[in-house]
Amino acid sequence: MTQTSQRILEADLSSSRLADTISDRLSQELLVALVGPVGSGVSTAARYIEDILVQDFGYAVAPTIKPSDIIRAEAHRVEIVVPEKKPLDEYIDKMQTAGNELRKKFGPNYLAEKAVEKIVLYRKENSGYDKKGQTQLPGRRAYIIDSIKNMEELELLRHIYHDTLCVIGVFAPDKPRKERLINKGVDKAGVQKILDRDEGEVATFGQMTRKVFVESDFFICNDQKEEELRRRIARYLQIVFDASIHTPTLAESAMYKANAVASNSACMSRQVGAAIMSKSGELISVGWNDVPKFGGSLYGEDDQYQFDKEKSSIQDTDHRCFKWGRKICHNEVRRNDILDKMASEIATSDLVKKKTTQAAIRNLLRGTEVDSLIEFSRSIHAEMEAILAVAREGRHSLVGATLYTTTYPCHNCARHIVASGIARVIYIQPYKKSLAIDLHNDSVTEDPYDNSHVVFQQYDGVAPCNFLKLFSAKTERKKDGKLLRTSPKSAVPVFRIPLDAPMEYESKVIADLSNKEQNEIEM
Repeated sequence: MTQTSQRILEADLSSSRLADTISDRLSQELLVALVGPVGSGVSTAARYIEDILVQDFGYAVAPTIKPSDIIRAEAHRVEIVVPEKKPLDEYIDKMQTAGNELRKKFGPNYLAEKAVEKIVLYRKENSGYDKKGQTQLPGRRAYIIDSIKNMEELELLRHIYHDTLCVIGVFAPDKPRKERLINKGVDKAGVQKILDRDEGEVATFGQMTRKVFVESDFFICNDQKEEELRRRIARYLQIVFDASIHTPTLAESAMYKANAVASNSACMSRQVGAAIMSKSGELISVGWNDVPKFGGSLYGEDDQYQFDKEKSSIQDTDHRCFKWGRKICHNEVRRNDILDKMASEIATSDLVKKKTTQAAIRNLLRGTEVDSLIEFSRSIHAEMEAILAVAREGRHSLVGATLYTTTYPCHNCARHIVASGIARVIYIQPYKKSLAIDLHNDSVTEDPYDNSHVVFQQYDGVAPCNFLKLFSAKTERKKDGKLLRTSPKSAVPVFRIPLDAPMEYESKVIADLSNKEQNEIEM
């Protein structure tokens, strides 16, 4: 063997050993954070997740971290005495108030910081570090948080745990949610009070909860028997561990396509995508929101430059808003012009005191329904473009079809959806400006059990952002023509990060947390 060959061999062996060492330092830990509205069954889902991780995957699971337990334990810091759990409506209301006060005093991610503290304590007590406590050791450990409520909590956990954090959104229609609360002893008036506070300004979910919910990695509709909830959680965990071959459901494939085409949009407000599946389950159309062009369809990247034979020059024919005219969002500018004109007319009239300024009146008008007008956009919406794409082709019927959209349809799209014959709309993100139900409750409903209206309902399945990561094959599926089976108890999560990455962040969080609480005592 030549010296060069020897050096190459030694380098290869060294590289192999290094790779093994790095691989050994990849975490097998999993943090599952649940999010969902009151009565959706989040705690039941947490119980099944723990059972499956222990029984099927051989994980050691820490006691479920309940922010409600943290609130009860820390409520004294905001001078609130949490009552007994009965009556339940009063208890929930008091807990919500205490949680808000703790966030107000110690920061919006205080409950998440306390959860991090519990994770580190469990790891210390269960051989998760070396003897010096400075290096995290590999181990099949899992933590479950039931549940998170605001974006600051989610952002903190994602900063620390990255891909090892799995967020599961659990939801249910209003009817079963109300029934569950009544079965727990809440009277009907109390149920509505709880739901109203939880809903906030967005239907079905509170504002902060809803923002976290749409960031979920998995969505589960919990409106059937508990056995079905357990089956679907088991499927998700098998996908996370790549422990069995799973392919996307029809809904998962359709929402992935809708999410993918949303990236075509250059709209300055938001990117929205839509996909239409026929009654038989065939993809027949996609659409995204952007400015329509002559001849049909929308402007795109390929319209930027075209050769003009008459002028013998290259012309920019892309007239999307970010390039066209004043390069403005026409809906927002025109809406603000209307508000400014209204404020000016009122300020100079005899209807108000002379000292009342136009700015003061303008401020009063802010947040009114005029401030929510969506009528002046140059862009066509994704749902409409998907419907019109079918019309341009003229080859399919929309009767009985299902439209998948990344965002809840506006009232303008809603009437086109109804008129087209589409039977069901599946969405992920809310759209609070939509008056779809208010203006079309004769033909549109959010009740999934109603067969006499077009049903608008929340998406259920793997989040489209994780579609390729989770459904692409990561290992060989066969050997010698036979299926290779992976034991769940030796399978590792698809998403893994170096063990050393979270430790520095955890230490900083706990140090900051201790400092805040110590300062509160000294004050």
